[in-house]
Amino acid sequence: LVSERTAHRFVGYLEEEAVKSYTEMLESIDTKKVANPLAPAIAKHYWSLPDDATLRDVVLVVRADEMDHRDVNHDLSDRLKVRAKQ
Repeated sequence: LVSERTAHRFVGYLEEEAVKSYTEMLESIDTKKVANPLAPAIAKHYWSLPDDATLRDVVLVVRADEMDHRDVNHDLSDRLKVRAKQ
């Protein structure tokens, strides 16, 4: 089994890779290597996006969410490290 601290750190690193992937996707959309169609209704509903939201808008909100998850998991790992030392 893996410690809580290690698990949170690992997930933090996975989230970092997700952020990199979404950033690459944005670059592909911006350089027109990937189309930027209107976002699907389910994405607009889930993320409370406007009716004219595009794929790029969805990628931006998903990347922001992944950034938050990354930070939370690294913070939890740091806090567990400090607690383990006490």
